[in-house]
Amino acid sequence: MRPLANSLRGAALAVAAALLTQPLLAAQDVRGFSYCAPPSRPDCIETSVSALAMAACDEDVQLFKRMVFRYRECLEREMERAVREANDVIEAWRCRRDKTKCRN
Repeated sequence: MRPLANSLRGAALAVAAALLTQPLLAAQDVRGFSYCAPPSRPDCIETSVSALAMAACDEDVQLFKRMVFRYRECLEREMERAVREANDVIEAWRCRRDKTKCRN
C-alpha cells in the first residue's frame, strides 16, 4: 500500500508542477470573474513522517510555497479586474443618469 501512496503523491506533484508552469490556469473564468483556487496545506505537516519521507515533505512544502505566491498573484489580478469593472459600471450609470458626466 505504501508504494501506491508514494506513486500517487508523485503523480499529484507532477500535475501540480505542470499547472504551475501555466500561469493562466490558476484562475478559472466564471461569468466574467476569475476564481483563484487556494492552495492546500501539505498533509505531511500534520502527521509525523519518517526520515525518508522528510525529503518528499520538503518537496511538498516547497510546492505549497510556490502555489501560495501564485494564489496571491491571482487574487491581486482579480481584485484589479473587479475594481476596473466596478469603475466602468459606475461611470456608465452616471453617464446614463446625467449626459454631462459622460466621457467623450
